[in-house]
Amino acid sequence: MKIIDSHCHIDRVDLDQFGGSMESMLAHAKDLSVEEFLCVCIDLEHFDDVFSLAKAHQQIYASVGVHPVEQEGKDPSVEELLALADHEKIIAIGETGLDYFHVKKDTADWQRERFRRHIAASNQSGKPMIIHTRDAKADTIEIMQQEQAQAGVMHCFSEDWETAKAALDLGFYISFSGIITFKSA
Repeated sequence: MKIIDSHCHIDRVDLDQFGGSMESMLAHAKDLSVEEFLCVCIDLEHFDDVFSLAKAHQQIYASVGVHPVEQEGKDPSVEELLALADHEKIIAIGETGLDYFHVKKDTADWQRERFRRHIAASNQSGKPMIIHTRDAKADTIEIMQQEQAQAGVMHCFSEDWETAKAALDLGFYISFSGIITFKSA
């Protein structure tokens, strides 16, 4: 069976346990049947690192985006996202979305505007989105509907059935992580 890690931050892996070698880490993963990776970008300051890995390794692909809790650094325009996404190794837009756990809703206008720009870039490029939402389910779905978000995955999903159903109705997939097993999730 071929396994694809559809959401990783392989650019941030401590390679010491693999002799400092990305090739050794990738060979170890292949021994475990993990054959391809989507290295998810969370800020533009590290995009070149993510993109370089994707270009250097056939089995690594990348996304372009800015995580909703990233307040420092460059806040991309739709045009910048489209320009960075214009390569066959960039296969998704994100990680993006809304997070009111780390950034309070009443101070998060910039987050909502950034999310809208990512949706526009996804719609214009035809590349799926990677959406993070935490404590912001109503606003997330409302913006997705208003901006006609078309495809992607609700990453690390821990919201309720109504939110899942609304995302599914828009054509999105739902992914779960170990977080849903936490008592506080």
